Amino acid sequence: ARRASTPPSSGAMPPRRTRSGSAPAASSGTTTRFFQRHSNVYAYVPNIIGYVRVLLAAAALRLALDDVPTSLALYALSFVCDELDGRVARMFDQCSEFGKLLDMVTDRLATTGLLMVLSREYPNWFFTCVSLVALDIGSHWLQMYAQLLRKKSSHKDVDDGSFFILRLYYTNRMFMGACCVGAEVLYLAAHAATDPRILAIAGPLAGALPAKVSVPLPAALGFGTELSVECASALGQLALVALPFWAVKQAANVAQLVTSCEALVAHDFPKRKRA
Repeated sequence: ARRASTPPSSGAMPPRRTRSGSAPAASSGTTTRFFQRHSNVYAYVPNIIGYVRVLLAAAALRLALDDVPTSLALYALSFVCDELDGRVARMFDQCSEFGKLLDMVTDRLATTGLLMVLSREYPNWFFTCVSLVALDIGSHWLQMYAQLLRKKSSHKDVDDGSFFILRLYYTNRMFMGACCVGAEVLYLAAHAATDPRILAIAGPLAGALPAKVSVPLPAALGFGTELSVECASALGQLALVALPFWAVKQAANVAQLVTSCEALVAHDFPKRKRA
């Protein structure tokens, strides 16, 4: 009679061996799941990009006062990561609340660090830099808190009755991106201008623009006594292009601050519904 084979005691088939006697490589399913939505949010691809961005921004700020070109390159790479993480999150369906907060907090802290560097490089503009930090962090924090009280899914979910500039800022991704990039470019141009080698690079419109544009400012307000832009340099021309977008972003921050304060007051004292 043919002898019956005895199954393994564990009830599972033993792993198949290759000709060399070693077990075969693991299935690519694990790799596939890595690029899909899974339970380990910390290991989401966009969040890993976010960690890299934090390291790049920290290194850029560490070298800012010692090696301007390297700090500019590192900060630019961190800014690229900021653009990539959102796209990757949507591509792999790995959007998460942790990732959203990581992105926003990194935005605020990186800009704060850059403004603190500028306050060291331009002492007369110290109060201006501090004011910009307070406006940026304060308006975003109040907006987040007000939207949570109103059970909104995101601080970008603004009502139709909000300021036009705020609705345009949060509903038009290209407009918001242009404002954010413009603000960062303006700060980076000011930082780069502290390196004489970079400042000496002539811009393409050097002959068409005045060599220098100066705007006097009231010292009583705590700002620098004069706003000067070297228009002949590439940095000056870049700053002139970025300046309007920076101004719109600050206007959006002010609108955000006012709207969120009104929302908090309305939460404490809601309007009575008309009969």
